[in-house]
Amino acid sequence: MKLVTFPEKRLALAFSDYLRSIGMPCHLEQSVEGFGIVLENHQDFLPARAELDIFLASPDNPKYWQASWQSGQAQAEPVYEGSGEPGISGWWQRGGMLTRAVTLLCLLVYAGLNLLPEIVFGVLRYPAVDALPGTGLQWWGLQWWRLLTPALMHFSIMHIAFNLLWWWELGGLIERGQSAWRLLGISIVIALVSNAAQGLQYGPNFGGLSGVIYGLLGYLWIYPLLNPAAGFRLRKEILWFMIGWLALGYTGLLDVLFGPVSNVGHLSGLLTGMALGGAIGMVNRGQVTRERMADE
Repeated sequence: MKLVTFPEKRLALAFSDYLRSIGMPCHLEQSVEGFGIVLENHQDFLPARAELDIFLASPDNPKYWQASWQSGQAQAEPVYEGSGEPGISGWWQRGGMLTRAVTLLCLLVYAGLNLLPEIVFGVLRYPAVDALPGTGLQWWGLQWWRLLTPALMHFSIMHIAFNLLWWWELGGLIERGQSAWRLLGISIVIALVSNAAQGLQYGPNFGGLSGVIYGLLGYLWIYPLLNPAAGFRLRKEILWFMIGWLALGYTGLLDVLFGPVSNVGHLSGLLTGMALGGAIGMVNRGQVTRERMADE
């Protein structure tokens, strides 16, 4: 009998090892949704559910990880490992419909910028803040999409490859574990703030999804800290790499190596994502991931 599905393997391992250590035989089953814990005895379901509630309230309790060490199963698994299939097929399934749609849209915009740069950039660029004295609203009228569309524009292969890689992994995790609507909502808020910060500093000539990427990073960092029942943790290696990359940007070295880097977009996106993760994490405190709800 399946008890729960976790999007992260190391959480599933920790809890399954703990259940075995207290006399409840179980095993893991990997699927597209994540890593399921299957009880071998039906009579263990109710006490295992009670243990699960305790685990979700305090997943970092040393007793769970001690059980993994004693069994020899402790591992450092990626936060976003969620497909039971290897290779390209597994990578494809880590992205949901919204993740794929935004990826495709960015690729189409990139192609348009290379084929018809003046037209595409003119349609999608951020509104100039000095268009109307005091407001900056006149020339773009009701073209509200301009507040968001700079995030879809990329100006080099490395630029778009880096951003779409992280969008697929981080956005895919949120879409699989929570919902496409949650991913869409927080991405829009992050893009609005990040684009506004860049527009104020650089004017209308900027683009890229990296502000949203850093916002998703901040969201995934803070959300499970305030809602342990989320069932995932962002790997420290990923977090420190991205924070280090942000700090490196402020040294000016990345500008020399790769061209202009929007540090203010990265920082404003990160802070916005952290704020959203904190607020939503508090509101959702105690709520489980979509994978677990699907099992109940």
